[in-house]
Amino acid sequence: MSDDTSAAIKLASPSEAGPKQVSLHLMVKNGESVVGRLLDCVGPYVTGVVAVLNDCTDRTADVLAEKSRQYSLLPPVLVAVSSASHPELYIRDVPETYAVGRSLVGECYEGPFTHRHILADWAGARNLGWDKLSTRWRLFLDADDVIADPQSLPGLCKLLDESGLVAAATRYHYEVSSCGMPRVATFRERLARGVPEIRWSGYVHECLVGFEARKVAQVDGSLVVRDMRDSEGTGIRIPGRNLKVLYYHARRRAWQITPREMVYLAAESRVVMPRLAAKLIELYLPASRWPEEQSWAASIMGEIYENEEDYVSASHWYERSHELYPSVLPNMRLARSRFRQGLWAEAVAAYERGIALRDKIQLLDGGEAHESATQVLVAACLRKLGRVEEAARMCEEARSKYPHVAALREMHEDLVRDRARMGGSTAPGGRS
Repeated sequence: MSDDTSAAIKLASPSEAGPKQVSLHLMVKNGESVVGRLLDCVGPYVTGVVAVLNDCTDRTADVLAEKSRQYSLLPPVLVAVSSASHPELYIRDVPETYAVGRSLVGECYEGPFTHRHILADWAGARNLGWDKLSTRWRLFLDADDVIADPQSLPGLCKLLDESGLVAAATRYHYEVSSCGMPRVATFRERLARGVPEIRWSGYVHECLVGFEARKVAQVDGSLVVRDMRDSEGTGIRIPGRNLKVLYYHARRRAWQITPREMVYLAAESRVVMPRLAAKLIELYLPASRWPEEQSWAASIMGEIYENEEDYVSASHWYERSHELYPSVLPNMRLARSRFRQGLWAEAVAAYERGIALRDKIQLLDGGEAHESATQVLVAACLRKLGRVEEAARMCEEARSKYPHVAALREMHEDLVRDRARMGGSTAPGGRS
């Protein structure tokens, strides 16, 4: 993915955008409880559904058929995938699987294990259904996704056509709080032209290939997708699935893996196998040519050191992350690390530097939750520095987004007392 091209979308109604020309593509495992909601969301804007059903044992297929009839769509195209029908796509989740080949730094993956077959080639599975329905555009979602503005789909397709673009990546929010705040807001490919050369690639964290980066639009503010993570289906949350799949393939291929696979495996292993993650980042950084992804890798290294309570080294890596690609996230993490070193002014400075970059498009790992979480620490730093009025304002701003967080309530009460001692006053709601 590249940020060379961006588009501001002026929404069009379906009648203005012409006939529907989009097919919905899914890969679903026991999504009976959520696929109906998804079709209620996008059904008026698509021609039909293609669903790869991996290891489905519930009524997902029936719900898709019912909703397709309700919205006058084509009959759903269903592709069943299992370890019996497509054994080449699966691995058995047992200790022996992850001992194939050799370790990289003497590591040993210790589970947990399900002792069942798990899908280990998600792109391969997606590609089985990719060409099953011929439409001008393909929309791809997860079964437990919802779109905040599905009415933007026709206008977006129209604009892409007029601009000669072949794909669009739009905002993707996940790990959303009860107050509606996403912990992470990234960009992810959502629309692709229906041509044979565009395919899926990647064992997990799969992405589209077969087009030039400059032909992709990064669209901010339209077709915003939220991962609800609320499917009630059995077996859909396999512990450590991404780590297992990436680690197995890396060992199977004698560690001859792409830079993208290196950084994804580093991200997945940074807590359970930190030495492995650090080595992968060491190999990755000189091999990569994408500054934002390099910045992300450096930030992962900072997290590894932070987990070891080596905040000096962590701060070094967060600074390096900022140098590679100045953006919000490394500065929020640097502020946290400086706070833990007791460097109050430096923590505030890192936060302010990050906030100044908040309008810069960040494809990989953004989201207001990073900023709000850091506000709590920065408010504490401001209080240490005697800047009580600023601390109170920042604390109250964070409380407006996370009103039920006890630490924020306690900090606000402390700041009220501080201001009273200084001769100020604060109303119960936090307004002076």
